[in-house]
Formats: sequence, structure tokens, C-alpha cells
Amino acid sequence: MKHQLFGRLVQTLEVASVILLLLFAETVVVPDFVRSAINVLSYGIVIVLVASQWKRVAYVATTNKTLLCLVAVGVCSVFWSESPPDTAEQVRALVRSTLFGIYLATRYTLRQQIRLLSWVGGISIVSCLIAGFAAPSYGTHIVNDLVSWRGIYAHKQHMGRFMGFVASIFLINVFNKHSNRWIALVGIFFSLILVRLSTSKTGLIVFLFSVSLLPLYKIAKQKKYRAFILIIALLILSTLATLILVNIETIVVDFLGKDIEFNGRTPLWTLIIDKGLERPLTGYGYNAFWTTDACYSVINNTWLRYEEWDPKKPFQAHNGFVDLFVQLGFVGLLLFTFDFFKVLYKVVKVLFITRTIETFWMFLFLGLYLVVNSSEVITIMATNSIFWILYVSIAFSSSLQIKQIRKNQLMTSSSQVKLAL
Repeated sequence: MKHQLFGRLVQTLEVASVILLLLFAETVVVPDFVRSAINVLSYGIVIVLVASQWKRVAYVATTNKTLLCLVAVGVCSVFWSESPPDTAEQVRALVRSTLFGIYLATRYTLRQQIRLLSWVGGISIVSCLIAGFAAPSYGTHIVNDLVSWRGIYAHKQHMGRFMGFVASIFLINVFNKHSNRWIALVGIFFSLILVRLSTSKTGLIVFLFSVSLLPLYKIAKQKKYRAFILIIALLILSTLATLILVNIETIVVDFLGKDIEFNGRTPLWTLIIDKGLERPLTGYGYNAFWTTDACYSVINNTWLRYEEWDPKKPFQAHNGFVDLFVQLGFVGLLLFTFDFFKVLYKVVKVLFITRTIETFWMFLFLGLYLVVNSSEVITIMATNSIFWILYVSIAFSSSLQIKQIRKNQLMTSSSQVKLAL
């Protein structure tokens, strides 16, 4: 009896630790001493979690060597970095986030991961509402002369983006027979309210993108006419893409409220890419570019010169792919691109075989990952983003599912051979 109680206590502490790490994976505003304590504590928690499953974690890590190579390039970049101390400090956090993502894939099924994210989303919603209503000086801030909610996060864009993602999680739960549909609908409602209060268009785009992909889940479930429906869907998507490209100026200016250059981001990306081409192969080193003199020509010739400089929060390209290129060059960019499409192929393959809503969530997340990284803050190999942790988890979870499917197919074939004999 005591052994069972102890086991339950350990399991509860483990789940609570995972939720805590996921909650603080995003940039949550807390006093500096609390942030430092959580940062130190997170290393200890990840070490304990990984050590408790170390044999299994080691095995799972070998199922995606491309991703390991990408992280290894980031770690080794300390040797050619323009700012070795900054790279060395950030590399430790990168390894921590990556190990945590591998642990999630090792320890929890997709259904359990979605449940954990639902808890994180629910806690975040409640915390942001309390911060906004009870402590507006903390939960809101002024951006472009407008009062915008930021909740417990550092910026309105962080809250808006994360709430859009949370809404997509609860959207998945609506179609999950193992989840409470009413709770999921309430979660969607309040997360969208927070997206609206944040005045962030990114969060709304994330949710609308999630909704637009839902018909593909229906396609995956149609076994007999799947190929035909898929072709029709691709034709429709191609048509929509063409219409969007033709009317891009109207969409960007009127709907998103931005100029045609995404509020000056296009010139910013051009200048950063030009600097990256000065060190095209391996870049300036992981998280090093924005801490070196090389970045000043970019800052001084763009709207970044009007931004307040904070050494704890360096500038970034507002595009994950551009930032990855300037950090790790073509080597890092090509490794990530290859890994992404490899993971996407595995996820689609598993989706067509299993046809479960949990597998569809992996597909949905990969789509969101592309959207967020196209014109938002960096989440590729990021040390302060839940999105990198989840990408790692999905990359390894999909590999495990492929292996399990192959194992089941072999067992079925063996059984059929025995019956034939």
C-alpha cells in the first residue's frame, strides 16, 4: 500500500514538473530572482526526468539522427562563433530543451501529450485573465499607442501567438472522443477572447489556419476515396494560394493592418541575409549574430534603431528561417529543412494508417510551425519557446510510431504465414 502511494506521489510530481516546464518554456514575466531560480531548477528537473528513463531516451534519440546532427552543429558552433561566451551559454539551454522534447516523446503517448498541453493552456488562460483584470499594470502594456493585453507574458505577440496555439489544442479536443467537448469549447472561447485583447493578428491567423486544415482530417479518414479527395483538396488549396497571391496587398494592408513589407520586415530580412552571405557555410554561431558588431549595420539601417536595446533580450529577425541561416549558415538551414520534410512525411504516413485525431494534431502543429516561423519570433532551435520542444517531441514521436507500425505489420505477416502452414 505504501509502495503504491509513493508511486502515485512520484507520478504526480513528475506530471507537475512537466507542466511547470512547459508553462515556463515561453517568456513569462516574473521577477529576475524568480526567473533565475526557475532556470536553475529546470536544468535539475530535466536531468532527473531524463535519468529516470535514460535507456529508453537514449534509444529514442537514435530514431532521428538528422535532428541530432542539427543540434550538434549548434553545440559545435561555439568553436567558430563570433561571440563564444553567448553561444556557450545558449547552447546549454538548447540541449536542455531538446532533451526535454525527447523525454516527452519517450514518456508520453500523443494523447497524453495533448492532455498535458491542455492543462498548460488552461493554466495559462486563467493566469492571463487574472493578470489582465486584477493587475492591469502587469498584464497590459501600451504598443503603438494602444493598450494591449500581454497577460503573464513579456509581450502581446507572445500571448497572442500562444493563445492561438492553445485554441488549436482545444480545437483538437473537440474532435477527440476521449476529451470533454464542453471544456474544450470553453477553452477555445477564452483563448480567442485573449487573442482579441492582445490585438495580435498572429494568434488569430494561427487559429484560422488550424480550422482551415480540419477538412484534411476528414480526408485522412476516408479510406476508399482518399486519393481522389486528396487531389481535389490540393486543387482547391492551389486555387486559394493563387487567389491569396493575387490579392496579397489587399490582405496584408486591409486585413492584417500592416504595410506590404510586413511593417518593414522585408528590408530587415534582406539586410540580414546579406550579412549571412558573408559567412554562408556555418554562420556567426548559435545565438551569436545579434551580440556582435556585425548586427549594427542591420540595426542602423532598419526600424530596429528605434527599438529599446535590452542585453537580456537581443534583437531577432522576426523570421525563424532567416535567423537560423545567419546563426548556422546553409549547413544548419539545410539540415533543418531536410529534417522537417522527413518528419512531415512520417506524420502523413502515420496519419493515413492510423487516422487518429492525435496523429492529425502532429500534422496540424507542423503547419503552424511553418506559419509562426515565417514572420514571427524565432522558434527553430529556440531556448525560450514551447514550439521547439514540441517540434522535437513530434519528430521523435512520429519515428516511434513508424517503428511500431512496421513491427505490427511484421507480426501480422508472421501470423498469416503460420496460419497458412
